Amino acid sequence: MGILGKEQWLFYRYEMSDNTDEAATGQTIDLIQRFNRVLAQNDITLAVAMVPIKMRIYAEYLPDDVKMSPYMEANYGRMEHALRQGGVHVLDLNAPFLSSPLRNGGTPLFYRLDTHWSLTGAMVAAEAVKAGIEGDSMLKKVYAATQQQGYSIAYGKRKIPSAGRDLIGQLPPNSIKFAYEQVTPVSVLRGQPGSGGLLGSADVAGISVLGSSYSKDWTGFADALRYVLQRDVLSMGVGADQGSWIGMESYVRDDAFQTHPPKLLIWEMPERDMKAPPDYKYRDARYQSNNTEWLLRVSALVQSKCTPSPHTVRIASMGMAARQAISKGQSFTSGSTAEGEYLEIEFDRPLESMDYLAARITTNGSRALVVEGVGEGAGHRLTLEVAGDGQPHMLKTPLLFSKGGVSKIRLFPGKTTGFTLESPQVCRQPENLLK
Repeated sequence: MGILGKEQWLFYRYEMSDNTDEAATGQTIDLIQRFNRVLAQNDITLAVAMVPIKMRIYAEYLPDDVKMSPYMEANYGRMEHALRQGGVHVLDLNAPFLSSPLRNGGTPLFYRLDTHWSLTGAMVAAEAVKAGIEGDSMLKKVYAATQQQGYSIAYGKRKIPSAGRDLIGQLPPNSIKFAYEQVTPVSVLRGQPGSGGLLGSADVAGISVLGSSYSKDWTGFADALRYVLQRDVLSMGVGADQGSWIGMESYVRDDAFQTHPPKLLIWEMPERDMKAPPDYKYRDARYQSNNTEWLLRVSALVQSKCTPSPHTVRIASMGMAARQAISKGQSFTSGSTAEGEYLEIEFDRPLESMDYLAARITTNGSRALVVEGVGEGAGHRLTLEVAGDGQPHMLKTPLLFSKGGVSKIRLFPGKTTGFTLESPQVCRQPENLLK
């Protein structure tokens, strides 16, 4: 997958694309547009920041037999335009990278031996994010309402070997020896809290960045954002093996989102991954997902309020509830549970695709909750990630089984020292989600 370019520059072959990728790219854009509407309906503003491909930014170092095609040259602008046409805020990183006076400086914007941006590139990207926010009236308003912090920056006195060298391993063994790049360490330090945003309250939700490995701590991007924006930034980076879709779903499921959703959510996604929607066939099977089902899951997790569905819910007097100690109304509490034990929940009619189950759940020990359909969906299971920390957490999930809606489900908490299900109810997704 690695390409050896001129002057020992390495490139990632996966960055190459052509018009055969248009259908998959269109699916990605459509999903982002729909997800954007869901977030907006729940008072969260989304801004997408696509990381431009290294091949375009440093095309002069490509080998003579690898050229940027007209399709690849125009692809960033084409996708940016499509996202904007669908109402998505886009933070352009491509033009700032191409025009940056630092592009050909002593420290390039991308590591020579790696797919990732350098510390210099991370700072240029952060400055481009701020410029994009300031150039968009809505983003600027949301940003101004977040709490200001004081951040300073310090540079190391000596250069050290960079961590960026992932493309070397993609070349034939012992093909060539490379001189590792040297970088100047950067530290971003938090000082005393500032005066606050327009609302002047520490309780105002702030800024989150959900991204790829470009947003992991070692790249310096999150720290660069903190310094440039003078805001605290919650950052989560997910590797290429799992991908952005798994990353976003994990974030909106997490308590960090459920208890303190951000006002501004920046979704950093590599340009090269726009051709890989959730059902991308070349991704590890455990990280693949039906596109529509991904949207239904994240939409349910984002909902800040339950729009009641006409379905009624009842905990059945069987399984754990048949022998159980404590059961009050529509809540259920158990002591220890063993593998194979279950709690059965009944609905007065089969659930539809736009319905989802909402409840508060506590598990102590097990980190997986297995949901099994009973009746029409018998034998089909969903495995949901849970905290297993003995604390109550929100559970929001569509009950999507291949045989259609079900009127009964069984919850298998696994081996625990305690399990509680509180106030289960069926809620309804936004009616325009799939239209």
